[in-house]
Amino acid sequence: MNKKNLELLLDLGLNQLEAEVYIHLLTQPPSTAYKIGKQINKPTANVYKAIDSLAEKGAIMIEENKNKQCKAVVPEEFIGQYETAFLKKTKEAKKMLFSFDEQVIDENSYTISSVNLVFERFKNMMKKCKTIAVIDAFPKTLEKVVDCILETVNRGVDVHVEAYEPIEIKGAHVVFGKVGASALSYWQSQQLNLIIDGEEHLIALLDSDLKKVKQATWSNNLYMSCILHAGCLREQTIIQIMNSIDEPDFEKEVKKILEKQKFFFNSQVPGFNKLFER
Repeated sequence: MNKKNLELLLDLGLNQLEAEVYIHLLTQPPSTAYKIGKQINKPTANVYKAIDSLAEKGAIMIEENKNKQCKAVVPEEFIGQYETAFLKKTKEAKKMLFSFDEQVIDENSYTISSVNLVFERFKNMMKKCKTIAVIDAFPKTLEKVVDCILETVNRGVDVHVEAYEPIEIKGAHVVFGKVGASALSYWQSQQLNLIIDGEEHLIALLDSDLKKVKQATWSNNLYMSCILHAGCLREQTIIQIMNSIDEPDFEKEVKKILEKQKFFFNSQVPGFNKLFER
């Protein structure tokens, strides 16, 4: 029997014998516990215990007569029970944990070591972004968060993206520099940087396969977030200017670009206002 198949069932809470019995019944006609024990070469008494346990876990059904033949519940229904129960538990845990989530001023920087957490934090930040989001992302990371960006744009948030391969994200301000390919070659990694509202930032560098975090930091330090917000937006402005350098009316193009540039003095950035109020 495939060891990996057994391990997956063990992760769901079945023991070794229960997993073997369930998989056996999936591939065989209904049978009694006695016959199953003979077929898989396991002690009958242990198989009876496994059958009772599997029935309680919703993995098998037992015939309502003296034969008591056992039939495996189809995987869709069996796994569906776990999915429903797990979803209920996660909702209850989420509600409970949120009750402890007090708003404490904490402007320290924290290291993130999980790739999944990097993307989860990105999505959560985008969900709570109110005014403006500035993103600097390499192709693979950008591809994983495009849907999240579109949702944020559709909420009316001003989203600015620096990309390293040509891409169109409806409603977002996307800049792509001609030096993008050389940057990818130089870094041999995938980065995902985000600053929301000048209040909070996520700076992450992952390996090329998005399986390991090389370095990632999150913080809601207002001063650092404001500085990163300004710096990343200026870099996007420089890229636009570089892309226009061969235009016949270069000077006019530059003026247009600078007129559209969102500086602190000509736009509302929540983090900037909070910083000065504090």
